[in-house]
Amino acid sequence: MKNIENLQNKVLLVLAVAVAVMLFAASGVRAEESRKHDWYVTGSAMRVVDANGSGLLINLNPLRVEGRSDYKGNRSRSLAVGHEGVLSAGPSQPQNARLEVEYVDGSIDRKGIDVPGSRIVLDDTVNFRVLFLNGMLGLWDTTHTRWWLGAGVGYGQTKFPDATSATSCGCLKPLTHDDLAFRVKLQGERKISANAALFAEAGSIKLNGGDTNTIPGVAYGSLHLTNLSFGIRSYF
Repeated sequence: MKNIENLQNKVLLVLAVAVAVMLFAASGVRAEESRKHDWYVTGSAMRVVDANGSGLLINLNPLRVEGRSDYKGNRSRSLAVGHEGVLSAGPSQPQNARLEVEYVDGSIDRKGIDVPGSRIVLDDTVNFRVLFLNGMLGLWDTTHTRWWLGAGVGYGQTKFPDATSATSCGCLKPLTHDDLAFRVKLQGERKISANAALFAEAGSIKLNGGDTNTIPGVAYGSLHLTNLSFGIRSYF
């Protein structure tokens, strides 16, 4: 399982860096005047509509027990600032592109943990916050809408709460874990004024898990969050 997670991390990192490099490279090619504003800020309300984890491992030394957490989505929010331009080299068709820094914070509800022959009821909350660097490419424009596909890599913090009282072994210790995070998103926007647009977004965020490094203790697996967002973009 660990090898699979490492491979997923590498693939997501390569995709995110590739998009960012394409955007950065645009500064070295022939400039084309964008028909949109250059700089923008966004704010959005997000809802995690699906949350699942890759599992966890309880360390009782020497016994190790595998489990699976039961998560439920919760509210989150996003703020971003970015730059929009055009990728163009020679006579090829210009490609709309964006590079942005995005801050996301939110939480998911942890309902319980299933272990062989038992269920541990928790009803607590896991919190997260991440700072992403996203690259986005324009897919197509219509008369009133614009569509974008993006990927990002970031660094974030995930906080698993203290649940030692939920088990006789006191295994479920709290953990604050800092690590890389990854995301992809599909975004559609509609212009509402000369300097603003409303947008809707569907995306996925991956947060890496961590180990309490204690005995007894627990290694929490990575989190996979599917989100829907609605927000506003303001150009300046």
